[in-house]
Amino acid sequence: MADLFYDIYYRRLMELNNDHRLGKANAMHGTLSKIIDASDAKDLWKPLPILSKSTGIRVTAVDGGVRELELRDGSAIIIARAIAVNNTGEQPIRDVIVNWVPVFAPSIKWVLLSYIESEVALRTIEGGKYDFLLLDGSLYAKITALIHELILTKGFLDLYYVPEVIRALESLYNVLDRARELGVNVVFVAKDSKLKIFKDYILFKALKEIILSDAPFINVSKELLDILNRGIDWYSIVWIRNYRSKLVELARNYNGSHRDLIRVGIRTALSQSISDVMLLEELARMQGIRVGMTRKLLIGAMDAYLNHKSLTQLDNLLRFIKDRIEDSEGLRSVDDYGSLDPREELNKVRKVLANFPRIVMMYVKFHESDTPLAVEIPYYDWPMFNQGVPWKLFYDKIDVNNHVNLLMSMYRDPIHYNKLLWLAHEYANFGEDQFLEYAMAAVNKLKIQTKRRFGMAFNIDLNPQVEDAQG
Repeated sequence: MADLFYDIYYRRLMELNNDHRLGKANAMHGTLSKIIDASDAKDLWKPLPILSKSTGIRVTAVDGGVRELELRDGSAIIIARAIAVNNTGEQPIRDVIVNWVPVFAPSIKWVLLSYIESEVALRTIEGGKYDFLLLDGSLYAKITALIHELILTKGFLDLYYVPEVIRALESLYNVLDRARELGVNVVFVAKDSKLKIFKDYILFKALKEIILSDAPFINVSKELLDILNRGIDWYSIVWIRNYRSKLVELARNYNGSHRDLIRVGIRTALSQSISDVMLLEELARMQGIRVGMTRKLLIGAMDAYLNHKSLTQLDNLLRFIKDRIEDSEGLRSVDDYGSLDPREELNKVRKVLANFPRIVMMYVKFHESDTPLAVEIPYYDWPMFNQGVPWKLFYDKIDVNNHVNLLMSMYRDPIHYNKLLWLAHEYANFGEDQFLEYAMAAVNKLKIQTKRRFGMAFNIDLNPQVEDAQG
């Protein structure tokens, strides 16, 4: 069909090109160096280790893909699949979940994807002899999102799937725990990180230092120091309305000698368009770093919401989760969607959260024209919820040279950022034609009726049996 919109699109595109807001992030980006220059973050970037020609390192990499087929009655079939590829010549390990869910909620897709990826990873390391397991994405983002899903009612329908969230949480922990037993190094690689963990830590440390350097010319209140300290320790206080409002008030009323710098710093901290990657690239330019790695940041249960609600105390957190499990039990029983034992489910969560390891996080820049990759490694010595250690701190004593060497040897270019993870992604990701084949098989074999918009998207009748009946 002819495109009747391109002329309008092109005109709007040129209007957007003249919109100053499009360059807003880049304009703010140039001010970062002034703030960072006031902190101790100028030496954050380090040179890459010398690439060793190690041979015989056995590596497996896991990635997955997920799609949904929504049905006319509001239910859906979720298809999630994952594959583990390797450099040892072994056959890939692969699996597929095909789940019918009584109501569709977007969260169930990534929950099932997380589960199948973890299950394939577990089968792979138990069935082979590997030195490294590479997983796509952010470990911190995965564990935090699963915990949030257990306590935050983003949508009423999410309550159906609390047991699936617990299963995904348990499976993720089992991978890390079993890898530790088998001596397998686990590495998570996020190629397009939007996290702001380093950003918060660096900016709030800088803001605190700048404000204290103005003392005693200004009154540094305990409340102000508390906000800055929480900004340093948590991720991210701008999610909390009370702290966000206080930061805006500080920017408006601060009258020290570094007034303009404080305002820019707070604006940068509040901006959601500036991530770790942008800030770290600015630092790399300041240091003249073309390729390199950052210092290691050791992180625990630093989530701002959990801390603000005192849910980093495990007993408090488990009380919230217990209520959600009971709510889920009630909903699922109505739709006859499987039974669950609330006590058993809660014990699973308790075991995972009490023992889940902390995370070592760093960024690595392998090419001068490429953005940094976020790299995360489980750190088993301290549990994530252990409050005896700060939630965030630079921890340079950990030797990650072997991990970085491996990733460096597998880097080709910004697209082929890791040859095994890229290959796993190519296998696991659903193309439109491939998904249509899956969908047609489901329609024809299960005699189900999809939503009309699905057939319109592919310009195909996915409910032929209905027409036949009417004929």
